[in-house]
Formats: sequence, structure tokens, C-alpha cells
Amino acid sequence: MPINLSKKTIKENLQFLKSHLPSKPTAVNGFYKLPKEYEFYKNLIDSNLSQNALQKISDHMGYFLGILKSVRVTFIEEITDPRWTVSSGGVVYTGNNNSNVSGLYRVMGFDHGEILLIKKNKYQLKHILAILAHEYTHHYLYQYNIRKNNVDENEILTEIAAAYLGIGQFLVNGYKPIVWMSDCYNYIFVSGHTTHTMTVGYVTPETIKKAIILSTKLRKWNPKEAVNSFSSILDKMIVFLKLWPYRSEIKRIKHEKEQGIIDNRIKKGKIDIIKNGLNSVEEKYKKILSDFDKYSKTLNVSLIPAEDGKKFVELA
Repeated sequence: MPINLSKKTIKENLQFLKSHLPSKPTAVNGFYKLPKEYEFYKNLIDSNLSQNALQKISDHMGYFLGILKSVRVTFIEEITDPRWTVSSGGVVYTGNNNSNVSGLYRVMGFDHGEILLIKKNKYQLKHILAILAHEYTHHYLYQYNIRKNNVDENEILTEIAAAYLGIGQFLVNGYKPIVWMSDCYNYIFVSGHTTHTMTVGYVTPETIKKAIILSTKLRKWNPKEAVNSFSSILDKMIVFLKLWPYRSEIKRIKHEKEQGIIDNRIKKGKIDIIKNGLNSVEEKYKKILSDFDKYSKTLNVSLIPAEDGKKFVELA
């Protein structure tokens, strides 16, 4: 059952990641977007999740995160595909309907990682992309040798890391409970059906949303981009409202910077006025000194009126 983490726990995991990862942890700063303009994305839709198209999506996601070396993706459908039957060391039995495993990341030898994606009966594209984002985050953290000893804590760290790296929106969309109805019954006094629920992931979509909101502030992302990264209108509204104080803070800082520039311009203008005034005074003063020197040497002192003599004395 997915866990709904507290804000405190999410913050602790985010601070752990920030202290252990580079200041610029991804090649592109912001939210990862599916390359819908590329042919391989169209092939992914048209082919009903082909392994080749998923491999290219995985590689593209890696480029966004700053990982150039490809990690191999294996895509199987539960029950019908016998591949990747694993022993108790990493239990994956594709023919077992009760298996909770939807994805797996494993390292095979030096510098060789593999991702397994398992399509269960009710899974759609959004669920597979969420699993891919989670497993690729495992691969990313492995590159930086970041791992917690406790298995559950490590899985939770991976979920939070997906949000911190800018691919958490896929988890929000894919981790929402899958609900369907079956076994309709109709008795004399009552009728109805059986409701089934299936969940994906280790944490709830609400936890990932909180992690994305906190990561937006931590990594100084554009709040508008954070809102637009979600597909659900309700999610957009929630994130918009939660980021409202952050948006206001950004506007305030921007306004203060702009005001500071204006203030500096005003100060510079006043300084220029004073400087020009001083230059004018200096020029007039030099002219007075020049005239004084000239007149004092050429004029007959006896011809200078007393009034002018007094002024000369004052000037001197």
C-alpha cells in the first residue's frame, strides 16, 4: 500500500539529495517533457507500447538528466511473457497474478544497467511511464553512488528523487489508483457489482505533489512551468495555490531588483548633476585665477578703484 509521507520526511530526503548531488543535478534545469514532436513518441502510441519506442524514451529521459550512456529497457506483459523470471534474490515471476512488482532496475557487471517494465492487465501508457521514471531514477542514483541501506527507505528516496530531478509529474499521473468494476450481481432486494482497486508506486500521488512543490522552491524552478507539468486540471489548481506564496516571493524579489536598478539610476543621475556642477565651478575658478594673475601684472595699481581693490583682495 503506497505511503503518504509527511512534509518533514519529504524535506529530509530532499536535503539529503541536495547535499549529495551536484549543484546542477540535471543537464536541463526544469521539468522533463515527452518529446511528442519526435517520431519515436508517435511510434510508442501507435505500437501500443513497443519496446523499441520505450527504449528511445528512456534514452531521451537520460539525456535530460545528463546521462549519455544508454540503459537497456526490457518490456514484458505479465502472464503471457516468460522472460525475466527471477529467483528470490529479486523476486519477479511474470506468471504470478499476485506479484506487486511492476518494474525492476538491476546492474549486470561493470557499468551495465537494465530496466524491466512489466505491463499488468489494467496498465496504460501513464502507468508504464511512471514506472520507467522511477526505475530510471534508480539508475541515475546508482551513477552517483547514492543509496540507503534500508530497502524501503531507498525506494522512498528514489520516489522523492524523481520529483527533485524534474520527472516526478509522471509519478503523479501514473500512481493514481486504478479502479474497475466486475462481478455484477442482482438479487431480489439488492444489486450491484464488485469494485477492484490497484495501486502503483511506493508513495501516494499526494506525496509526490508535495515533493514537486518543495523541489520547485529548492531548485528555483519557474512556478508556471511547475503548474503546466501536470495534466490534470485539479492537480494544476492544487499546485498553483500551493506555489502562490512562492510566486509572490519571486515577484517581490524581481520588483526589488528592478527598484534597485531604478534607485541606482536616480543616484547616478544626481551624481552626474553634481559632477557637472563641480566641473563648471572649477572652470570658472580657473578663469578667475587667470584673470587675477593677468590684471595684477599689467594694470597700474594706482588706477584701480578702491572697490575693485577690495574684490581682488577677497579673491586672493
